[in-house]
Amino acid sequence: MIPPALVAVVLSQYRLPRFGTHGVGHWARVLENGRRVAAASGARLQVVELFALFHDSMRRNEAHDPDHGRRGAELAWELRGHFPDLGDDGFDLLLEACSHHTDGGLTADATVGACWDADRLDLMRAGIRTNPRRLCTTAARAPALLSWAGRRARRRVLPALLQEEWGIGPSRQP
Repeated sequence: MIPPALVAVVLSQYRLPRFGTHGVGHWARVLENGRRVAAASGARLQVVELFALFHDSMRRNEAHDPDHGRRGAELAWELRGHFPDLGDDGFDLLLEACSHHTDGGLTADATVGACWDADRLDLMRAGIRTNPRRLCTTAARAPALLSWAGRRARRRVLPALLQEEWGIGPSRQP
């Protein structure tokens, strides 16, 4: 689980609307997607969870921002002492996943693949249908998960974990 204090630190420097297209609702859906994909694929859950927080945390706009993933990885580097130790190998996976999540590539690495898939499963929030051929894991390509994630993305569901785990609600935002 991501420490709420870490979420607060990341949000303190986030430039865009917290509940915008790439904001906390998206991060929380990516987290829920990632937890499901990780459970089925053997991915490293801590890396997948931290990816959900950092991958879009340094966006400068809601449109074209090709370097935002690299900047998110740099923020993770700066804050490394504020979250559970992933070891060097786990941290390298987090940096790779954040830095390259918008490149459109595929990977055989279960953890990086789970990160990228968790984000891609939320594309319907922007009106983009997830292409199963662009997903890295068998778990993410499962029709039930594709349908579930697509419905939630299209409706821009605000997961309960925003309040329950991160302490973010309509009246209480860190």
